[in-house]
Amino acid sequence: MKNYLYIFLSVLFLLTACSKERLVPEPLSFFSPENTLNNKAGLEAVIITMNRRLRNEYAQLENHHLLGEWNYSDMSVNGAPPNNIVHNLELQMTPNSGEDREVSAYWDLAWQAIKDANLVINRAGMIDVTEAEKNELLAQGYFGRSYWYYRLVHQFGDVPLVLEEINSPRLDFYSHSRETILQKITEDLEFAVQWLPESVQPGEVSRAAGSFLLTKCYLALRRFDQAIAEASQVIDGSQYALMTERFGTTEPEFLTYSFLDPDQFDVLWDLHQKNNKSLPENTEAILVVQDQHLTEGNVDDRGTAKMRDTGPVWWQARDPNGVRACTDLDYGSGLRMIEQLGRGVGRMVPSHYVRELRAEDPNDLRYSHNNWFGMERYVYNDPKSDYYGQPFDPNSVTDIRQWYPVAYNKMVYIDETGNTRPDRSSSDEYVYRLAELYLLRAEAYWWKGELDQATADVNTIRARAQATPVATVDIEYIFDERARELYHETPRKSELTRVAYIMAQLGRNGYSLESMHQNNWFYDRVISRNNFYRDEILQGSNIYRIRPYHVYWPIKEAEIRANSLGHINQANGYPGAETNIPPLTDPNQTKPE
Repeated sequence: MKNYLYIFLSVLFLLTACSKERLVPEPLSFFSPENTLNNKAGLEAVIITMNRRLRNEYAQLENHHLLGEWNYSDMSVNGAPPNNIVHNLELQMTPNSGEDREVSAYWDLAWQAIKDANLVINRAGMIDVTEAEKNELLAQGYFGRSYWYYRLVHQFGDVPLVLEEINSPRLDFYSHSRETILQKITEDLEFAVQWLPESVQPGEVSRAAGSFLLTKCYLALRRFDQAIAEASQVIDGSQYALMTERFGTTEPEFLTYSFLDPDQFDVLWDLHQKNNKSLPENTEAILVVQDQHLTEGNVDDRGTAKMRDTGPVWWQARDPNGVRACTDLDYGSGLRMIEQLGRGVGRMVPSHYVRELRAEDPNDLRYSHNNWFGMERYVYNDPKSDYYGQPFDPNSVTDIRQWYPVAYNKMVYIDETGNTRPDRSSSDEYVYRLAELYLLRAEAYWWKGELDQATADVNTIRARAQATPVATVDIEYIFDERARELYHETPRKSELTRVAYIMAQLGRNGYSLESMHQNNWFYDRVISRNNFYRDEILQGSNIYRIRPYHVYWPIKEAEIRANSLGHINQANGYPGAETNIPPLTDPNQTKPE
């Protein structure tokens, strides 16, 4: 948590250190309470700031936060070889480690947003507004707080539940149980969906977004009928619908050196083009973070480096002669891959499981020529190589980062800034879209044993992709379908942990809450799908390794020590958990009785 947050708020709870400098309030910003939070415009400014926190998750210059949600899951790993990159979670994801940057980044980001939300919630009843205006302000605050608490409990487990505005230094927080937190944010969201507006500008939070998050909370609390009902309000009774026809910008802005087939553009291409995500005609978009090029407040005018993070290091590949046989230089050749693949660095290398998903159905549009760049399409593109124009030789690939498939329609580079090494672009990004809501409802049906309805929802998504319908589904297949549909999009680890938590709460398949750090569905799923962790493959100086207790991430020891007058529990399995005390179970309780 950075010092500038104290300038915004005058004090931020959950300090990362106890130094005198960090404890001194500095209300220097126009965001300080006495300057702006005395009218509706001031609170709306805080809401804008709160909503922009979502962009910080989805649109980083590089090393974007979502990499952690994918790389510490069944889907992928960080392929960068330096020893300060997390491969071995047993050694590099600990309460005192610094390599797991995503862990600290998410912790800080969540508390910043919760601070914003509590300001709005606390002040909404203090200003001169109508009852309806007050309730809408509360709804916005409740959504923002609930969004980040939902993530915290599925990333870290038990954490402090802070419901009030903090105006003075506090070092006396206690952990609440994840179940208590889930119940509280569900209650808040039930209020919020009554008052959030139905129609909003892109980037703002709508009633449908509230219902989307509420559906996830109902699932986490095993309230499956309510999850189905809430999702159905959006799926069946609102302005939203899956996009099934082509729309918006339908061709890329670059075709000079194109790998694309002009006859194979489709709706799944259109759905993920940067100019289309926030269009009014896009009835699938429910919540979209805004980050267009040269717009005020975007991450960086160079754009976010999604292509750099997710793309392979193809340009280092060597041919069977041992000669580097790929180049990002311009030899006037149609094989100039740099303009189409970018200059990736392999921070998200997909597991073999991701590669095998494509094999299920050759007609699936998600793996069509334009939407998916398969491994068979990589060729040596340096005219000086004896193997110029020939496909990569598997026996010559010496680095896992060099050669893997990419969801091409979701990472297309568009040259807006004249980069000589294309690897970035500004783009809006989906947080929630309707396709995922179908899969959440399918999951709720599955938990209830209503397999026909669960299968129907999955097949609705498959039908849009022109994939063959399946006869029946289970939880494993639903998450396979989530991988096909939502790759590069949603926070994978949190959703896997949510299912592991449900399994443990229900006592399914031998899982239990008491032994969750030793035996859980999350770990079993990761080991069965992610070959890097299963086979403990060596990359650089570390092997890839994950353990069952990594179902939750560690709370950093510095955070726990700084809270010297209270007690923040550590996730079970990590050093420090032996001192845990029973978490609070009353949302209004701030310390043990």
